[in-house]
Amino acid sequence: MNIRLLQKEDEIIVQGIMAGHPLEFPSFGIDRYPPRWEQFLQGDDRCVYYVAASEAGETIGHAGFLFNEALGLYEIVGVVVSKNHQRLGIGKTLIQTICNTLQEIGSKQVILYTLGHIGTENTLSFYRNIGFEMINYEKDYFTADYHRVTFVKEIEQTI
Repeated sequence: MNIRLLQKEDEIIVQGIMAGHPLEFPSFGIDRYPPRWEQFLQGDDRCVYYVAASEAGETIGHAGFLFNEALGLYEIVGVVVSKNHQRLGIGKTLIQTICNTLQEIGSKQVILYTLGHIGTENTLSFYRNIGFEMINYEKDYFTADYHRVTFVKEIEQTI
């Protein structure tokens, strides 16, 4: 597997991978990403998006981070792995890549928002299993039955 930065030609593939997960990425969630991708593509180091590619070059997952001005924290966004490549450590590797990058720039904590409703239990367990702590659960945040779950993770600093 190869982790690289998002490129303009990745946008449609990345959006397709999201669309393959309608419980985690309903259309109202996917619609938020095209403007974000423009930010990611501009090369701002406070806004980075990674793509995971197979040895054959197929895009198999992606995730990014941006600086959430309101919170003064970096936020992980768009974590998703294609259905055919799940449970192979790709999501974990993408998040570790992000945490390593954030550690290098001195961040001590990262935040992540995800959906919490029937069918997303595995997603919530995944984040807990890789060291995220759930700090908030906002019922019907986006619309009826689409709750927002907030996770944080302490980024270990090396000395």
